[in-house]
Amino acid sequence: MDDSGKIEIRVVGRLGNEPLSPDNFDIREIKSLFDVVETLLYPNQKISRAPISYSLETGSVRNVFKTTLQSATTFLAIVSLVQQTGSLDGLEINTARAIQEVQKSAIRNGFTYEFGRPGDGSPSLIISNKTSYHINENLWADAEFYFYGMLVNAGGKDKTNIHIQTKDNGLITISTEKEFLQDREDNVLYKYFMVRAIGRQNIKSGAIDMASLHLLELTPFDPTYKEQYLARLIKRATPKWAGVGDADQWLSEIRGTNG
Repeated sequence: MDDSGKIEIRVVGRLGNEPLSPDNFDIREIKSLFDVVETLLYPNQKISRAPISYSLETGSVRNVFKTTLQSATTFLAIVSLVQQTGSLDGLEINTARAIQEVQKSAIRNGFTYEFGRPGDGSPSLIISNKTSYHINENLWADAEFYFYGMLVNAGGKDKTNIHIQTKDNGLITISTEKEFLQDREDNVLYKYFMVRAIGRQNIKSGAIDMASLHLLELTPFDPTYKEQYLARLIKRATPKWAGVGDADQWLSEIRGTNG
């Protein structure tokens, strides 16, 4: 992989009376780091992501990951930003959750995690039991959302959900009740729907917590652009705007966003 980039997460600490090393670093900790790195590198496209290779090296425990140069550069930019701001505010929720999991491990195990590039003199981000990287729950509020797309999967043994392929947000998973799917007589697969859902939204960044979405309503939707129908709507509404000079200014005043 010629155009590749490397990132490193060095873990320092003790396990009982012994310092951490590749010989005693538990596989559960390694798996947790795999999940963290995959989320930080590809928060929204794990299925179609580029390959990520891994090596475990000495020097306390050096976890070295290799992927594309662009992804590694983005990864390092994110962790550097967290170090500079001392906060997870403004990050995508999946990214913030991944870093928060590392913080929990640092507190639980007394480990120190150093994020950076192999060979760099100083890490881009340090997380230890003395840092406090946690999601600010006050920035998240319940909100209602509308999505449009094709329903490509539905069901689930333990957790029932539907999967909607949308143009703007990609594939979205929305939880629902089994009764909702049982009571439908029509086949919903591979048909277009307007989906109304409730979930959490960051009041500062506007980001949606996709893992929190729950279905409220599923309505058939025709994605075909109907020019004649749109023309009729414009013709019907035009007289009502006759006395409005600057439409944008008027809308801003109505919404209370002017000024």
